[in-house]
Amino acid sequence: MSLMTHAGQAGRWSREEFLRAWEAGQFEHRVELIDGEVWPVSIGRWHGPTTIEVSAALRDPSVVVTTETLPSGDSLPDPDCWVRRRGAVPTGQAGDRIDTWAPVDVLLVVEVSKETVIRDLHVKSRLYGNAGWPVYWVVTQKLIYEHTEPHEQGYRTRVEYPPGSKIPVRYTNTELSVDDLIASK
Repeated sequence: MSLMTHAGQAGRWSREEFLRAWEAGQFEHRVELIDGEVWPVSIGRWHGPTTIEVSAALRDPSVVVTTETLPSGDSLPDPDCWVRRRGAVPTGQAGDRIDTWAPVDVLLVVEVSKETVIRDLHVKSRLYGNAGWPVYWVVTQKLIYEHTEPHEQGYRTRVEYPPGSKIPVRYTNTELSVDDLIASK
């Protein structure tokens, strides 16, 4: 029997309860655990191709770009992609199949956002900042929000990069064209 996967479903989930259900294949769709709630993950027409474009643009020989679940506190979010140092070693595991990582090894976390902009700018910003991830991007169809200087309530700094500008890729000391990352697919 599969479990319902609606955001805000009745009851709060512990990380351990969620992991047991997820590892047993009890969810009908791709989901993530955010602050004790099971949130569905949906990938639409613009979202999927944009995620692939952003992931490809972030590649560098010194890093690994991945779409793995990234444990952040008691939550188990599924960022659209994130970047870690090549050769980094997990600090532990969440369940049988998810690695945990040190903030020094996670270089960038990215959410590609259309329907979930408010949630990504507020809830996930707080979650990722509290975890210590140093740079967090929210890529939208109109601009890219870059969050830096993490602390327990989120990030101290947020900069908006509109079309026509370049966004820094801090781990390579380079820049990427915003137009190339958010272009209509």
